[in-house]
Amino acid sequence: MTYALFVGLGILAGVLVARRAGPLDGVPTPPFVRMAALVGAVVGAFAFELPADLLGWAPEVTDVPSGRVLGGRTVLGGLLGGWVAVEWAKWRVGHTAPTGDSFALGLPVSLGIARLGCVFTGCCPGCVIDPSDPWARVSLALHDEPRFPATLVEAYFHIGSAAVVFVLTRRGLVSGLRLLGYFAAYGAFRFVIEFYRDVPRPFGGLSYYQLLALALGGAALVATVRRARQPSFGSRARASE
Repeated sequence: MTYALFVGLGILAGVLVARRAGPLDGVPTPPFVRMAALVGAVVGAFAFELPADLLGWAPEVTDVPSGRVLGGRTVLGGLLGGWVAVEWAKWRVGHTAPTGDSFALGLPVSLGIARLGCVFTGCCPGCVIDPSDPWARVSLALHDEPRFPATLVEAYFHIGSAAVVFVLTRRGLVSGLRLLGYFAAYGAFRFVIEFYRDVPRPFGGLSYYQLLALALGGAALVATVRRARQPSFGSRARASE
């Protein structure tokens, strides 16, 4: 219940911030593309988590005898699913202009608040740390031993990203690249923070989520470079200044 409450608050806050903190520059995003983003994110969050739940790549659930449950979700899968759905929807309606700026401000706000739900429910736990470790001072007493506050650090990352995107938006900077930059940064951040999470690492010392993080961050980086090199992109950026 607590987690669902924070997810709901996150979605509401993200929508309100995206609408009121603008103005957003660029071409408005068609409603069909927005709907596709929502549906794709939900489907992706469940679909990309399913292999981890089935094959034991997800963190163990302590209050379940088998340590596994089906129906889990992953933020990385949600971002990948939403991105793919948006590209499909744009192709479907013939919309060729960048649409990422429409999501770049509200999305990190939503994810930051939703991650607080993980903080207060104790899911997605960090690695066990020594009680004398400075991080133990901010580790909530939701487990038998102090753990690295991975979800709290991630919440800070998303909120900090929202602040950066807000400044860029108000100043009209890097139009068309803000969401891609956020995806690339989150992919890199998530790859690193995974080393501090209590999660199986069956891929040569890497977790399943680190592979997803590499996919998200790498694809975003490639897309950023390709878009920035487009002649039409340079003319749009100068027109928005």
